[in-house]
Order: sequence, then C-alpha cells, then structure tokens
Amino acid sequence: MEIGWFDFDPPEVPLRDPHAIVMLRPWINVGNVGTIVLSRLASIYHAEEVARLRRPGHFYDFTRYRPEMKWVDGEREITSPNSKIEIVRRDAAPDLVLVHLLEPHSNSEDFNDSVLEMLEALGVTTYITVGGMYDSVPHSRPLLVTGSSRGWDVEPDLGGVTLFRSRYEGPTSATNGIGVGATARGLATLTVMVHLPMYLQLDNDYAGAARALEALAPLYDFRDLKLPEVALGEQQYSQVTPAMTNNPRLAEMVKRFEDEYDSNDDKTPSPPSVELSAEIEKFLDEVRSADSEDGPTSGGI
Repeated sequence: MEIGWFDFDPPEVPLRDPHAIVMLRPWINVGNVGTIVLSRLASIYHAEEVARLRRPGHFYDFTRYRPEMKWVDGEREITSPNSKIEIVRRDAAPDLVLVHLLEPHSNSEDFNDSVLEMLEALGVTTYITVGGMYDSVPHSRPLLVTGSSRGWDVEPDLGGVTLFRSRYEGPTSATNGIGVGATARGLATLTVMVHLPMYLQLDNDYAGAARALEALAPLYDFRDLKLPEVALGEQQYSQVTPAMTNNPRLAEMVKRFEDEYDSNDDKTPSPPSVELSAEIEKFLDEVRSADSEDGPTSGGI
C-alpha cells in the first residue's frame, strides 16, 4: 500500500508503543554515528524493512547522491539512494521503528509529510533523533552528549547522561520540521547528539557511535550486551595520543581542548571555534589513510 510517497508493507501484528529512532544523513550524521547506531540496533533486534520511498528521484538529485551499480546473479542492477523504515519487535514494549532518512534536495514539505504519515500509520508514540556533530572537545576525555527531551511522563534514563539543550543557532535542515510535526502531534521527543573531536574527522567514528548506544542502552535494555563499537572506538582513538609526540601543533590543540573540558563543571559543550592548520590536516589525512588500510575506520557494520 501507499502512505504518502512511501511504499508500505504494514505489519500483520500492530507494534506495541513503538518508539521511532531516527538518523538523518548527511546533516547530523557526522562520523556516521546515526548510521552505525541504527545498523547495530537492526542487528540486535533483527529488523524488518516495511517501507521505502516509491520514487526517490522526487526528492533526490542523483548527481549529488549517486546511484550504485552492482552485479546480481550475473545481471547488472542499479540501486538508487533512498530513505527506508524498519521495524523491530522486542521481548517487551516498546517496539522500535528505525527510520533511515537521506536529506532531500527538493520537495522537503512532501518528504516531511510522508514521514509523519508513516509514523502515524505505525502508531509511533515517541520520536528520538540520534546523531553526531564536530566540536572543540578532546579525544582523551569521555565524549559529551547533548540534547533534550519533551513530553515524557518520566525523564528518560540515559545511563547517567545529563541532557543539555543545544545553544546552536544557524543553518538547519528542512527535515527538522519532522520533529516539530511530531511534537505538534503529541509525540514524546528526545535528541541524543554526540560531540566528536573536530580534528578527528573519521569516516566511521565508532567511539561516537558507542557513546550514543550506551546512552540508549538503559532505555531498551541492552546495557549488558558487548558492543563491538566500544573496542573499535578505543582502537581508533588510541592511535592519536602517540602521534601527538611528533606533531606539536596537534598536541597544543588537544591540550587546550582538555583544559577547557576539565574547567567546565557542567560539561556543556561550546560551538567549535578553532580552524585546523594545513599541517594538522595533513597529519589527520595520514592517520585516516593508515586506518583505512587496517580496517577500523573504513566501511560500515
């Protein structure tokens, strides 16, 4: 059946008090944090796809998001970039709706309305956004998490993470209208945003993804599960400190970020304010290149 611009295969059994966990790329998906988080949740709970956009070209410029060509059973197949929705059934409520959104280039109002119609069709009661952003924070300290919650009967347990409302003002994505629409429809909302070191622009920041998963774990009862993202993130970040010995400018930047972090009692992040030198950019390119050869920063899960 059709719901807005989505082709929808409705579940035979209704979901129980479903929570939508949403990622939006590329806007708030720095380090692929949202992508990795949803992929891990899909793996933990054996997700089932129920919807994807019927004609993604209505929203996406395929010269900016390129289609991919693959060989399947000896035949050439082309797949277009798309947004999709998966469901997972847990042993106990709430069930989950995993919403993988690719930011549209046009017709954003149609896109937002279609997503909201899908949430309504699935009976979603809670709308949670997960992602990452760059900030002037050090890799040598616990990654900071900001966000806010609204409409919860009991404040959500995020494993000791205290949510702060973001002070950000400036350009945003038109798809933020989905969250506004969710609030207007009476859904409880939550934002979990991990702040990543701006000097480590990793394709896949597993430490950031691990931090987001650890925040969600108490809500969905997987805190005792061993998450591979934790070890992968530690491996990535462990390569930075020894390398600072031969890069005084990077060491100076990290020391400044550490001092700011340690002096900030409430650990409220501030907007990034430091530009990277050409030398540091070159160093980071070398680190990323080495990581790609070893594996931990390349590809997804």
